[in-house]
Amino acid sequence: MYHWGLMEAKKAERVLIWLLRALGVLTLSALIPMVVPTDWLAAANDSLGLEPLHRSPLTEYLTRSLCAVYALFGALTLFVSRDVRRYAAFVAFAGKLTVLLGIFLFVLDLWAGMPASWTWGEGPPTLVVGVVLYRLARRVESG
Repeated sequence: MYHWGLMEAKKAERVLIWLLRALGVLTLSALIPMVVPTDWLAAANDSLGLEPLHRSPLTEYLTRSLCAVYALFGALTLFVSRDVRRYAAFVAFAGKLTVLLGIFLFVLDLWAGMPASWTWGEGPPTLVVGVVLYRLARRVESG
């Protein structure tokens, strides 16, 4: 089994840059649902087999603002990926927060009655990404 501590700092830096850029592009893609017609969001909701999307100003606000927050995170992630040595402590901290987010999302998805594919495809991978971000950033910091 591979031991994270043995990964050389330079390799950890390259992997961290790649991971941050992939994560940045993925979350920046939230710009798309931020601006699509509400009918498209309703169709996505229906394809998940959920109850019909309740249309209200609050629903519009929450769905669009959440997409904006994801996109903002994506832009920040891409920015940080340009100098991971400088921002390694920030990335390690963000990794810890991402672990907590993964746990929260898993519990929230269970509580809200989201489909199993959504529940298992959101919280646990988020947690794993948080652990990997933290471990890589710590390795870059110590190298």
